[in-house]
Amino acid sequence: MILELDIGNSRIKWRLLGSASANVSSGVLLNPAELKDKFTGQISIEKVRIACVRDNNTLAEVREWVRQKWRIEAEVAKVVRRCQGLKVSYVDLSRLGVDRWLAMLAAFRDSRTACMVVDCGTALTVDMIDSSGQHQGGYIVPGIRLMLETLTRNTSIKLTEPPQVYETTPGNSTEAAVYNGTLKMLVALIEKAFLEASAGLPAEEVCEVYLTGGDAGRISCFLADSGLPVKIVPDLVFDGLSVALG
Repeated sequence: MILELDIGNSRIKWRLLGSASANVSSGVLLNPAELKDKFTGQISIEKVRIACVRDNNTLAEVREWVRQKWRIEAEVAKVVRRCQGLKVSYVDLSRLGVDRWLAMLAAFRDSRTACMVVDCGTALTVDMIDSSGQHQGGYIVPGIRLMLETLTRNTSIKLTEPPQVYETTPGNSTEAAVYNGTLKMLVALIEKAFLEASAGLPAEEVCEVYLTGGDAGRISCFLADSGLPVKIVPDLVFDGLSVALG
């Protein structure tokens, strides 16, 4: 089996692939200690693929654990200028998160046309790719939770329980005004970026929007209401690992 690890800023996602790259199981953990506890049993792993945006110490710890447990070297994804038709626009490749790059690889492989990748995680990132595979750049803003934390930490606003239903209409309470306003800002950014990514495309060509990350489901319905061609792909970063390292 193949073990894939997406080591993000706030959690570690894992996925096991069996024969024919079928998804056997997956889950979410907080740190390397939980990862080691999860795989204490005897399980046959032939290959380990890693995407990591945390510090080098965390990556080194996980790689050493893989060596000791399975006597193999983990394969670690690194951003390159050109891969599988995707051409990165960043001048300094070290400044592009490997998770964003992998998500773009997977999205462009799937679409083979103009597309946009939106990762709705701790940060919300937007990356635009034209039909030739040229990365057009993107945006990085705080995600929903981070926006709320920043607002309450730096103002006198105190929030109680979040509303049961999220909307993008004006709120009639402090909670609704904050939550709805936060969501509306993010939806508006994505809609504006979609118009930018779609500009100049032939009439018959549609820019596909790929959503991933923990808040993808919460945001997607508002984008669908606007007519955006949205696909929710929870494992987009993992799918990119197989493109980059498969």
